[in-house]
Amino acid sequence: MEWLWSNDRPWGAGQVDSGSFPHYGQSIVPAPNRRFLAVAGGETHSLGLGADGSIVAWGRNNYGQTNVPAPNADFIGIAAAGWHSLGLKSDGSIVGWGDNRYAQTSVPAPNSDFVAVAAGQYHSLGLKSDGSIVAWGFNNSGQRNVPAPNADFIGIAAGDYHSLGLKFDGSIIAWGRNSEGQTNVPDANNGFVAVAAGGYHSLGLKPDGSIVAWGSNDAGKTNVPSPNGDFIGVAAGAIHSLGLRFDGSVVAWGANYYGQTNVPTPNGSFVQVAAGGFHSLGQRSDGSIIAWGANYSGQANVPTPNSGVVAIAAGYTHSLAIRLADEDGDGVPDGDDVCPGSDLSETVVIDGCDTGIANEISVDGCTRADVVAGCSGEARNRGQFVSCVASLAKEWKQVGDITDSEHGRLMRCAAQAGSVDRRGTKPSPLPLSRGERGNGSALRLPPSPSLAQTTRPEP
Repeated sequence: MEWLWSNDRPWGAGQVDSGSFPHYGQSIVPAPNRRFLAVAGGETHSLGLGADGSIVAWGRNNYGQTNVPAPNADFIGIAAAGWHSLGLKSDGSIVGWGDNRYAQTSVPAPNSDFVAVAAGQYHSLGLKSDGSIVAWGFNNSGQRNVPAPNADFIGIAAGDYHSLGLKFDGSIIAWGRNSEGQTNVPDANNGFVAVAAGGYHSLGLKPDGSIVAWGSNDAGKTNVPSPNGDFIGVAAGAIHSLGLRFDGSVVAWGANYYGQTNVPTPNGSFVQVAAGGFHSLGQRSDGSIIAWGANYSGQANVPTPNSGVVAIAAGYTHSLAIRLADEDGDGVPDGDDVCPGSDLSETVVIDGCDTGIANEISVDGCTRADVVAGCSGEARNRGQFVSCVASLAKEWKQVGDITDSEHGRLMRCAAQAGSVDRRGTKPSPLPLSRGERGNGSALRLPPSPSLAQTTRPEP
């Protein structure tokens, strides 16, 4: 599910959550909000790639950037920036839509053999299977003039008006606007494993864990703090930078007007970072998101339940996340939930008798009410049901989960519940029913993305 947030409040399971200027609707995910594999954010619109190969688009549509062309199928990749959108199809072709004032959605022929896409403010990039890069759209600063030899590329990233290409040998090629030195890759230009493009600055990650930064240094956004080592991921905002360390901590530097470089404590257990215009996101190993920095559009207000997240992305003023499906809303992903369809009542109630015991949720997704309902499902008569509940009550009391008085109320409610006929079958089942049991599966978090981008408002 994809998840987004801002002043609007749409979210779900396997869904998208987002945040942004709400009056454009970029944080209102269309229903059904589920089975998303990837997310991307432009200035004021959002994209979600579905497991079925279709793209869902929402938000501002002043240039048609949310009108996905037909047939809306067979997509395997997405990118968004400014006011245009790109989709990569399984046959290697790219579909572009939205703002086309500079031909940024007009993919050059032959439109085939692409393996990756990236979007700048008014230009677009496509990486081909032969290692060459195709660029189209606005070229006021030469951002689509790929330098020769145009070969051996394995990654691409796009800033506002400049472009980056990562080569197989670990070198970075940069071209386009160089007003702030953002295309002057420092020596030694080799051994890079990831790149990120901000508005007017660039970042490169080396295999020794160091970060190289160049371009505009307003507010020190290219001054990587020491010790410059043990980094495994990078992200570039409009005027700030983020680095993810091997130990799970995040280092942030550059402009701090909105607190976007003040990483909240405890600073640890992060597995992914993303940078928006003036805010920052970090995904933790437990599937939760920490957001900090600018919040004038609610982009740092992570919706609840804040769990089960497997991927994050940031638009200029909104945030996106993909979260594992959680149909019953208990905060435990369906794949790990032993009790789907949990009873989420505030207290444990048996056949209308309120025990007053808090209905807490365990890590396997079962509530206390679910466990008591399990006794109802297994019992062939009243005696067996009461005996089962008595065992639970004894265990909970021994570990200090319930008090003596709560123990007494639980047993009284159990004794009053339902009836069983003489043949030992339940005429009208006890009102509590056990949820379906399922096989749990481990949550596997994806590696930090090697490419990142951010965009800035239209001049």
